[in-house]
Amino acid sequence: MTTSALPAKDFVLAEKDKEKFILSQNIAALTAARNATLEQYGQAATSIPAALVDLKWQNRREIYPLLIKEEVYGAVLNEIMLRHPQLKAKIMARIEANYQHIKARENATLTLMRQLADGELKTSCVLAPPAAPQP
Repeated sequence: MTTSALPAKDFVLAEKDKEKFILSQNIAALTAARNATLEQYGQAATSIPAALVDLKWQNRREIYPLLIKEEVYGAVLNEIMLRHPQLKAKIMARIEANYQHIKARENATLTLMRQLADGELKTSCVLAPPAAPQP
């Protein structure tokens, strides 16, 4: 039996079934796309320390020369302090002052990052999430 031999009523029902099937397939595809997007966002949301470790790993080629440079500077400063003991107090005070300055800047940066992550800070380039609609 061909479709042309079907009565008009059966043909209309077949079209509705076809549309329902296509609609269900579209809904399934949209649901899968939504779930994939949510999963992607869920994986991207990591803690700040984990993100910093990831950045350190990604930038290890740039960090390694800095570590070598730090070791060379340390060895030079140590040699200067051994040869000129009168400069040791000045050198150590300068190193401590620089360390405290860097530590304060890092603390301020981490505080701002935490406020941004928690949504407590509003800037011109980072907008607060939209408010929930009121019923």
